[in-house]
Amino acid sequence: MPQIIDNPDGSKTFAVNSSELRVLGDRLVQQVPDVKKMLQFIDLPEVRLTLDFIKSVVD
Repeated sequence: MPQIIDNPDGSKTFAVNSSELRVLGDRLVQQVPDVKKMLQFIDLPEVRLTLDFIKSVVD
């Protein structure tokens, strides 16, 4: 079960284990099928290089 942990500095941490994360990912792909295609596209080396370049220009 996901947990929200109160940190001593007043911030909060959201903790989820890998099986819960897998279930969430499966549901997301079922509800929005194009998410998987988009993630596969973003993972291409050419796209990553382009995004890194854009980030370097913006920063």
